[in-house]
Amino acid sequence: MKNETVSRGLFFLAGAAAGFALGMYLNSKKGDALREQFAEHVDGLLDTLGERASEQVGDLMSNLTKIVENGLQQIIAPDTENEAEEDNSFSEDMQEAFDEAETTFEAGMENARLRLMKKFAAAGITPAP
Repeated sequence: MKNETVSRGLFFLAGAAAGFALGMYLNSKKGDALREQFAEHVDGLLDTLGERASEQVGDLMSNLTKIVENGLQQIIAPDTENEAEEDNSFSEDMQEAFDEAETTFEAGMENARLRLMKKFAAAGITPAP
């Protein structure tokens, strides 16, 4: 039991010393430069992710605008002879546009995630899952 207490005490002291050394390094000029470089890198990653998300939202809005325009056109000038076929066609077109928008959005987010992971890896950072 005494041996275990000494062992734990040594581990605690080693951890405290490592934390102290890391704190001193990060508080030095080199540490300031490292923090600044890391902050710039993270800002760049966030900007890239924001741009990708903005592009995906723009694509989604474009597809939704087309759906609304088609819907309004159907309401304004319906063709009574082929009304059942057009309703079916409109529903299919609408579903297809939503599916395409969803696929495009998911692909863009996956691309953004992969680019972010590559940048983290290049910076030597392992993000939490």
